[in-house]
Amino acid sequence: MVSSARANPPAGGPAGGALVLPPDRRLVVPVLSGSGGVGRTTVAALLAATLHRHTVGALGDTRGSAVLDCAARGHTPWPAWVTTPASSGTGTLAGYRGSAAGADADLAELTDAATSHLAVATHSPLWVLTDTGPASGSYLGGDPGPRWWLPVLPSLRVAVVDGDALEGARLAAQTVGGPLSTIGSWFATPFLNTAAVWVTDTGEASLQRTIDALTCIAEVRLPADRIVVAITDRRGVRRRGGSSLPESWHDLIAGRVGALVDLGHDRTLDDQGGCPSLDAAALDRPEVVELARAVAVAARLHWIPEGEPAVYDPANSVPASDLTELMLRQAGRAALR
Repeated sequence: MVSSARANPPAGGPAGGALVLPPDRRLVVPVLSGSGGVGRTTVAALLAATLHRHTVGALGDTRGSAVLDCAARGHTPWPAWVTTPASSGTGTLAGYRGSAAGADADLAELTDAATSHLAVATHSPLWVLTDTGPASGSYLGGDPGPRWWLPVLPSLRVAVVDGDALEGARLAAQTVGGPLSTIGSWFATPFLNTAAVWVTDTGEASLQRTIDALTCIAEVRLPADRIVVAITDRRGVRRRGGSSLPESWHDLIAGRVGALVDLGHDRTLDDQGGCPSLDAAALDRPEVVELARAVAVAARLHWIPEGEPAVYDPANSVPASDLTELMLRQAGRAALR
């Protein structure tokens, strides 16, 4: 991927605080839902851009932040959203099977060709891995689990996975001995700080699917405290006290997850494929920053409160581990062979 070496932001940082990521840590956030049309991709875009804007890394840490788009061509808005589309797109990665000698040059070249850029209110663009360029006959969309994406993770400090609306079915299958769900497979992947975001709107059917999914998560003993539920209000209906949810639904959900964040009404959610505003005002909105903070806390990462110096302090961090990086790269190469 294109290098994006950065300096620490000024003391104080963006409004709302900042996430600190040591050189050997990376945050992965699968964004999923139990039904379509709830604003999952819009939430993924807002979250990725906000984390990119609010993340503090060590000087010389050239890793970037990216959206990993799992939808196939024709089923995703991302190619129309990116500011600079990739020459080939993620379809070219479908045929990669690693190198027996362990060299990363071929993968790096492929990844550079597959990486689109999205302009956001920050020092550098947000990377987007989505299907642009010539169509690939073998590409049906990226796996929403880690298997397909492991090879590119060493290049990233933050990865937001724009998943799909089928996670409820996967969780139900896992409860009866089926394969791991997307959430389960990402949580089982070592060397990552992972938190999942479940997106639902305020409709009764969508909320009930959320409760069903949380029941499955409890049955298979996934770490519910590492799951954040994001509530979208497509209709713009706010209740007394400013909440989009009735109190009964709020109480049913909030006690079963790490955090519940009410994003309120975003006009973009009513548009078909409308890219949300990614300017500073949108990315520093309290509800959006709270989602980023809740994700960081759920992933066991340090969030610097607003007003404190937003700088990386190596003296208070765990030293980078070359072994961790090596093992992650080896796992990625093995996954695609």
